[in-house]
Amino acid sequence: MSQPERKTAVIVGANGNLGKATCEALEAVGFDIDPVWRTAERPDAALASSYERLPKKIHFAAYLAGVNVVEDTQNLSETDWGRVLATNLTGAFLFAKAAFPALAAAGQSAFVGISSINTMHPYPRRAAYAASKAGLEGLIRELAVEWGGHGIATHCIRLGHLEAFMRTTKPNPAFLDAVKAHTPSGELIPAEAVAGYMAWLATGGARYISGSVIDFDPAYTINRIPL
Repeated sequence: MSQPERKTAVIVGANGNLGKATCEALEAVGFDIDPVWRTAERPDAALASSYERLPKKIHFAAYLAGVNVVEDTQNLSETDWGRVLATNLTGAFLFAKAAFPALAAAGQSAFVGISSINTMHPYPRRAAYAASKAGLEGLIRELAVEWGGHGIATHCIRLGHLEAFMRTTKPNPAFLDAVKAHTPSGELIPAEAVAGYMAWLATGGARYISGSVIDFDPAYTINRIPL
């Protein structure tokens, strides 16, 4: 009896806290992870050339790469604006474009992008980040319409506050304490919880859902009580 085909996942941004947790969650359900993005010498996510040697079949693809610049919009340089858009949005487009043949070849597959609560609840001084993530949400919806006939579902996770900051963000424990105080459960989001959700998507948990943007946020953004 032949062995069932092992499924393959490509995780761009695999070296971050969320990326590492996602790789572990996918491996736990039987996925092989493309090793290219797990090395210290990983490619530049914002370059088309970085996606020239993707696997021939991709059952699950996730774009987790992201950077942020905190600056007043009137003082934000074009260079920083371009850098954030290149990593957060253009890279996702380039990855999706290059991965399409392999996603379609897999039969039933999924493509996931990570957005941010800043698209709907923006913090000051984050214009490039908010704009790039809003664009990513639009891209995910567009791909759902175009790719559904090829067996590819797309999902966007509008992520709230993880327990750890992005590597490009200056740590500020007081900020996270304030977020926890304003979150009804008093908890931040463990990376493992998001990773588990993505593993569920990867194994067909939401096969008949595509183009959705889920608020992965424990009511922090809708908790409007003033006291």
